[in-house]
Amino acid sequence: MVTACDACLHWHQPARFRAVCPLLVETPDGLRCSANSADVRPFWGRAAGIWGGTALSLYLTGALALFVFLRVIGYPVNIFHVTLPTHWHRVTEVRSGFFLNRANEAFTQGRINEALLHLASAYEFDPRNYTAGILLAKHLQAGQPARSDEVFQAVMRNNPEQRHLTAQDWFRALLARGNMERVAWLAREEILAGAPSPAVWVRALAFARRRLDPPQDKDPAELPPGAAVDPWRPVLATERLLREGRTAEARALVTRDWPETPDDFEAFYQSMVLAEMGDSFAALDALGRKPTVNDAEAVLTARLNALAAAGKTRLLQQEFTQALAPALSPRTIGLTKILCAHLIRHPDRELFGRLLEKISREGLPFNDATAGIWFSLFCAAGAVGDEPNLHSITGLIRQGTGQPFLALGAVEAFFRGETSEKRITPFLPTLILPLEVTFAVLDRYAPPEPRPPRANP
Repeated sequence: MVTACDACLHWHQPARFRAVCPLLVETPDGLRCSANSADVRPFWGRAAGIWGGTALSLYLTGALALFVFLRVIGYPVNIFHVTLPTHWHRVTEVRSGFFLNRANEAFTQGRINEALLHLASAYEFDPRNYTAGILLAKHLQAGQPARSDEVFQAVMRNNPEQRHLTAQDWFRALLARGNMERVAWLAREEILAGAPSPAVWVRALAFARRRLDPPQDKDPAELPPGAAVDPWRPVLATERLLREGRTAEARALVTRDWPETPDDFEAFYQSMVLAEMGDSFAALDALGRKPTVNDAEAVLTARLNALAAAGKTRLLQQEFTQALAPALSPRTIGLTKILCAHLIRHPDRELFGRLLEKISREGLPFNDATAGIWFSLFCAAGAVGDEPNLHSITGLIRQGTGQPFLALGAVEAFFRGETSEKRITPFLPTLILPLEVTFAVLDRYAPPEPRPPRANP
């Protein structure tokens, strides 16, 4: 009861030190230590409890204030998101979801610019938000293609489990913009990665490379050997011969049997190439050599193409009529896009009239599931020169979307020949088209530059 306490000597209120040291007591002479010097010991537990409790109280107070603030703004967070460190990442995810919902509401109400701002915020808050990233990339592809490509690539990197699905969306965007160099690169990467439906990527690679410069002796774009590539070697070899202008060698190759290549694609590809070479009978024979082919859309595409190339008008009309015979259903409606693609490549106003009459008679509505069909009909009407129906389909699409869709008027003017543009690629990103119809539109309105044939050595 004699020794003063140096630890609290300079405190503004020294008595408060008793909270961490119960040995300190109040005496007439002031604060004194109640223990002998040998018995003095630290009370770290008390100190830790006080400091820890104070820090926890401040933390919880701040977390509660943040929770209230976020809830007032409208973020659907719960108290655990802001109080538990293991749940902090959920705050950014919730904020991303909040802006994604706001973007969807704005899109529904036609406030496109506002919707894009919300969508960009949703993606910035959570780059792993797959839905936000994909929507942003798709909506930027027409106005900001470079930014769209950046987002697509980031979405593939941040969501590896969705890589192949993202690649398909990116491919459609690149194809619509006519960016064939990037299409070839993406197709090559997907083939090497063993993507599902490799035939789609092989065709995409072939389509893109035909629009690029001829190959060099040592082409770095050539695919290395591997299990994912080997089934498609005959196709790749044929394409190289065609790009080099060695048509005789290419024809000899496509008339052989390719046991390593899947039958459906072998028959389709050989038939299409032979028809391009002007040998329509061989094109039809290529389909007949593979009786196991059951891809109705591929067979119809190849048969119509071969008959049109041969000038077999009566047989072509019969094939077209037969394809129109079944009632529209989820199983048969896919053939409609094939008929539209054919009419874009080989315009026939009478056949288009039959197709449109059937669609109208069966009352095909405009909705998310059928939008691609109506846009295909729109392009087919423009290709065959049916201006009255082209205009009426434009009105139907605008009515179905509930939007003025001003870009559609520009595409309509393109088909009527009222624009200075000679290629459709500036307009194509605004249209919702199936892949086969996109190929057909590019074949007709953005064909590759012709190359002179190269003499065989």
